[in-house]
Amino acid sequence: FRLPRSSLATFVMSLAPTVAERRRQVLVGPLPDDFLRLIKPSSSSAADAAAAAVDPAAAAHVVTPSQPAVYSFVPPNTRGRISVTILEANLAKNYGLVRMDPYCRLRVGHASFETPTKLSGGRTPFWNRIVHAYLPVGVDSIFVQIFDEKAFSADECIAHAHIILPPGVFNGETIDDFYPLTGAQGEGKEGLVHLIISFAPVDAPNAHPAYQGGPTYPQGTPEHQGGEVPAVVAGPAFSDDDVKAVKELFPDIDEEVVRAILEEKRGDQDATVSALLEMTK
Repeated sequence: FRLPRSSLATFVMSLAPTVAERRRQVLVGPLPDDFLRLIKPSSSSAADAAAAAVDPAAAAHVVTPSQPAVYSFVPPNTRGRISVTILEANLAKNYGLVRMDPYCRLRVGHASFETPTKLSGGRTPFWNRIVHAYLPVGVDSIFVQIFDEKAFSADECIAHAHIILPPGVFNGETIDDFYPLTGAQGEGKEGLVHLIISFAPVDAPNAHPAYQGGPTYPQGTPEHQGGEVPAVVAGPAFSDDDVKAVKELFPDIDEEVVRAILEEKRGDQDATVSALLEMTK
C-alpha cells in the first residue's frame, strides 16, 4: 500500500505543530523564583530575603541564591595557603633546531602543578599562571622544573631550581623576584625564572584531627585518663646514607634537590634515580 505524494505531504503537515500552537506553549509574564534553579528556595530563605530588604543590617547574615555558601576543606597538618605566580623565564639556551615549547612544573610538598605549554616560546616563555596550594607543616621550599614539550619523544627537562621560601613570605610580604635555574650549562647558569610568592595562614581543622602515629589506650587506663604519654614523631622514610648514595650517582646535582626528590618518592631510591635521570637528560 502506497499513499499518493499529495496525501503524504498533507499527512506530514498535519503532524507538525502550527505557529499558533507553539505560541500557546510559551510562558508569558514574570518567571517563577525557581526558574532554572537546581534547588528551589525554601520559604525560610524567602522570608530572610524579605527581612533583609526591610533591615539592611540583616542583609549581611542572609545567604542568597546568587551568593551560595562555600565550604572548603583544609588538609590536616597544613601550615597555610601559598600562592605562586609563574610569570616567565629567561633561559640561557634554546635546545634543538627549532624554537622550544616550554612549560613549567611546580611542586609544593607532594602536590604538583603545571602551566600551559608556551608554543614557540623559545628562550623567553611567558605563562602568567597563578597556582594556589596548601603548604604542609615542615615544608619551607618549592621545586621548579622547566620542560621542553616534544611531539614524538618524552618531554625534556631543560632547567630546574630548588627555591627556599624567604622568611618575609611568612610575615605577610609578597616576594616578587627572579630565581636562578640549574641545568646543562651549570648550577645557576641555565637562566632565571620570575615568580611572585605570597602566603596566608589558615586555621587547622579540628573536627577530624590527623592520626599522629601514637598508640591508643582503652578506657580506664592511666594513659587514657590523662597520664603523660611520650609523643611519637614520624621521621623521614630515608636516611642520610640514602641521600649520599644517590648523590654519588649524580655529583653535579645539589644535595637538597636529591633530598627533596627522595622525600617526594617516599624514600624509593629507584624512583628517585629515574626522576634525576629525567632531569639530567
